[in-house]
Amino acid sequence: MGMFDFGHVLLLDLLSQLLVLLLIKSSHATELVSSQSRTDEVAGLLAFKRSSVELDPNNFLANWTANSSSPCSWVGLSCSLDGHVTALNLNNAGLIGSLHLPDLIAALPFLRHLSLQGNLFSAGNLSVSTATPCALEFLDLSSNNISDPLPSKSFTLFCDRLAYVNLSCNSIPSGTLHFGPSLLQLDLSRNRISDSTLLNYFLISCQNLIFLNFSDNKLAGRLEDTPMSCRNLSVLDLSYNLLSGEIPPGFIADSQSSLKHIDLSHNNFSGKFSSLDFGNCSNLTFLSLSTNMLSGGGFPTSMSNCEVLETLDLSHNELQLSIPGALLGRLKNLRQLSLAENQFFGYIPPELGQACGNLQKLDLSVNKLTGGLPLNFISCSSLESLKLGNNLLSGDFLTTVVSSLQNLKYLYVPFNNITGSVPLSLTNLTQIQVLDLSSNGFTGRIPSEFFSFSNPSNLQKLLLANNYLSGEVPSEIGNCKNLNVIDFSFNHLTGLIPREIWTLPNLSELIMWANNLTGEIPESICTNGSKLEMLILNNNRITGSIPQSIGSCTDMIWISLFSNQLSGEIPPSIGNLSNLAILQVGSNSLTGQIPPELGKCQSLVWLDLNSNNLAGYLPPEFADQAGLIVPGTVSGKQFAFVRTADEASCKGATAIVEFGGIRVERLENFLMDQSCSSIRIYSGKTIYTFVSNGSMIYINLAYNSLSGTIPDKFGSMSYLQVLILSHNKMTGNIPDALGGLKEIGVLDLSHNNLHGFIPASLGNLSFLSDFDVSNNNLSGLIPSRGQLSTFPASRYENNSGLCGVPLPPCGFPLPPCGSAGSSRNSFSLRKKQSLTEEMGFGVQFFITFSATFFISFLVAFFISIKMGVLL
Repeated sequence: MGMFDFGHVLLLDLLSQLLVLLLIKSSHATELVSSQSRTDEVAGLLAFKRSSVELDPNNFLANWTANSSSPCSWVGLSCSLDGHVTALNLNNAGLIGSLHLPDLIAALPFLRHLSLQGNLFSAGNLSVSTATPCALEFLDLSSNNISDPLPSKSFTLFCDRLAYVNLSCNSIPSGTLHFGPSLLQLDLSRNRISDSTLLNYFLISCQNLIFLNFSDNKLAGRLEDTPMSCRNLSVLDLSYNLLSGEIPPGFIADSQSSLKHIDLSHNNFSGKFSSLDFGNCSNLTFLSLSTNMLSGGGFPTSMSNCEVLETLDLSHNELQLSIPGALLGRLKNLRQLSLAENQFFGYIPPELGQACGNLQKLDLSVNKLTGGLPLNFISCSSLESLKLGNNLLSGDFLTTVVSSLQNLKYLYVPFNNITGSVPLSLTNLTQIQVLDLSSNGFTGRIPSEFFSFSNPSNLQKLLLANNYLSGEVPSEIGNCKNLNVIDFSFNHLTGLIPREIWTLPNLSELIMWANNLTGEIPESICTNGSKLEMLILNNNRITGSIPQSIGSCTDMIWISLFSNQLSGEIPPSIGNLSNLAILQVGSNSLTGQIPPELGKCQSLVWLDLNSNNLAGYLPPEFADQAGLIVPGTVSGKQFAFVRTADEASCKGATAIVEFGGIRVERLENFLMDQSCSSIRIYSGKTIYTFVSNGSMIYINLAYNSLSGTIPDKFGSMSYLQVLILSHNKMTGNIPDALGGLKEIGVLDLSHNNLHGFIPASLGNLSFLSDFDVSNNNLSGLIPSRGQLSTFPASRYENNSGLCGVPLPPCGFPLPPCGSAGSSRNSFSLRKKQSLTEEMGFGVQFFITFSATFFISFLVAFFISIKMGVLL
């Protein structure tokens, strides 16, 4: 080796040693920088915890402590391989505080994913400075307590990598929300945004947005007739707002071809549907215009261009025409089609069947359609849900067409004109889960084959109410182990309720009222862990006693057994039913005392024990839950409130009845057959009008043998609407405390042995519309305040010591019975005429003033603003 070579090797060796020293120093310096960075992140996160989190009730951030060298092991954090925090996920942690976003972003320069969904953060500061580096790509602040307007210098503008933002389910009222080209998805749904200029800004300046959701806000006004500049927008959801006026004709046609999903449902759009232009709509797969006020007698011809459309929902509008089968038949990719609740008339066109190759859901209910389902619908082999209810359909299409739809799971054909026996061919529907044949003209027996076909365990709801079915309920129904709703009401069924029904493990609603069923309720009811929620067997011939084991039905919300032949005592175990809202056992032969344990029912709002043989005192415990009842258990149930003006000849007819699947004229005829005259029927859905601190609302204990005094505690039931204690043996004074019933509408204490004065406090009951204290031993001056002097004299008659308006003045003798001036004769006709009028006034009063007072003399929590009065 030469000298040059040796020197060269020595030089290389020195250089390699120098390089190693440099690498060691560099690595050490990097470790120092990285360690400092992690220390800064720990400090920044602890600062965020101090400034933004005021309460941590679940101790979620317990391991966020200052003695940690790295935050990567903390709850909710994720780090990169080199130890930097890249994701913070505190979803549903229950944290309460005021969110200061700038501090967090400044402390975590590598943070890409931030999700704080499902907490109670308010918006302390959501702005971001341009001087602060922001790596955020994903931000979810949904389901918090943000109620401030959005700041103009928000994170959406200065976080230039931000692609996904979710601010839904807050209370944001307005604001300015500018954003950059990186933003792809923005969800502002379920807030309180009312400024439509914010929406219009997004539609004009949406840059690269793919997804925009403004649903369930308070946006009002019109959509601007300005073409959207959203070249990439795929999903636009403006549903559940207050937008009105006509939808701009070119709103869809002028949109970019990227648009696939448009939801404008649940607004106040009006105008002619046929005026809309769909353009080529080449990529549109979802269109919902339901629950608006679109009208007209035609469809836009350009809709036939939407060849890839999969969902079309035009329900709940005012369209009035025959179904355009030729146009809709071209939409071969339809999976869901709803034309429900319009005014479509005529036959269902066969051409519509050409679109059903992929159709899974078809809803034509609540129209004026006639005839049946065309034969070519047999080809709808993918159909899973078919709703044809509330039309004028007839014929044998259930046998010829529907029974061939092997994949059908939900079949609704109530309120039509289908007659004959229940088709046995429906047993071919082996996947059926819900079968609703209510309110038709079916006759004959309930086929036992229904419950013996190849897969009866799929059946969950069987609704045959309001037909003319006869015979006994088949015991084979016990094969349907997943059955949770049975409604056979308003038929001519006889015999016992099969014991197999009582042991169905998933049964939640047993509704068989208005039949001729006999037998007893088994003592073993609910002893094996029942899920029963509704037991509605009124107007039958059920005998025996109410079993003590009914107290084991812990899910029960509605018991209706009135107008049967029950005897024995009311079991105290009913007091165990904390969810029970309605208890009706009137018009039976029950004896004994009213169990004070009923006062333990924490949800009880409706109690009807009228027309029995009950004796003993009136339990003051009824008022124990006053101010404690929370609404909810029977919300949304379909009901009818029935009242007769002639209670004497039709005792117990005043009642609330389950009303799903029943025609009102059938109920009217049923009551008339029972010699009930002057019937009024009020129908609707159950709605509570108190949010919290509620009380009982309806108490009817008339026509019993109750004695003792009226408890003072009854005056604490501040939401009580109806109190009927007439035709008993009550004694003592009318408690002055009843003046605390501020929302009472009906107070009937007639036909008792009450004495003393009418308390002046009753003059403060400003909503009282039906008051009767006749046939007692009351005396003194009728208070002149409030409503008391406005009732007819018949409401005070047969109290020898009462005087004052409307009776003769005090100090003047009453005219003898039978004379021309007798109050009994002069007001008897008026009483018969006025009661129904006053009842109608009471309901109209609620409809007119409910937005202000939320009361009704009937049942404030039951009758909705949309409730109808059915004569």
